[in-house]
Amino acid sequence: GDGRADLIARDKSGVLWLYKGTGNAAKPFEAMSRVGGGWSAYDVLSGPSDLNRDGLPDLIARGKDGVLWFYQGTGSASAPFKARARVGGGWNTYNMIV
Repeated sequence: GDGRADLIARDKSGVLWLYKGTGNAAKPFEAMSRVGGGWSAYDVLSGPSDLNRDGLPDLIARGKDGVLWFYQGTGSASAPFKARARVGGGWNTYNMIV
């Protein structure tokens, strides 16, 4: 938690990228860092936002089967999230998760 807004992006091959915010309008993000592959398994990603109020950005991901997963932020660019934790099923009834 540095208080700067970060950006998460998933490319067409399913690789997730983290762009850490700099707070500088002329160059708003640091160079992208690779989070990992396999993220095409999710049809919805929401975040980064501090969902557990620990000051670090977290991520929510919904699998194509409707299972919602929570990725707790670590604050580390090299490993930005802890192992996923299952929130629950049935989330495929929603078309947007914010």
